[in-house]
Amino acid sequence: MTTTTDLTDFGFRELRMAAELLTAYCEQPPEFLISGVHLMMNAHSGCVFLTDEDFDVAMMNGGRLQQWHSCPECGAEGFADDMPDNECCQRYLREVCQ
Repeated sequence: MTTTTDLTDFGFRELRMAAELLTAYCEQPPEFLISGVHLMMNAHSGCVFLTDEDFDVAMMNGGRLQQWHSCPECGAEGFADDMPDNECCQRYLREVCQ
């Protein structure tokens, strides 16, 4: 099991992260999370995030809820400002961040 939505699998650290995510979501729901939004944790990394039925991901970044990106061509991951400055990642960001 890599990811889980079962809160009994979350530790105290992950539950605090979930609370921060949900608070940010309540204050300003991101437009990119459309439908079927749920809380999830990656058991290997300890990352807690929101995801939707289209596999869009939102994570906290500096106190703000932001979209987490995964380049389909090279596999690079990160927030938009942290993505590599290579052709495939920048093309992907232009497509999804229009």
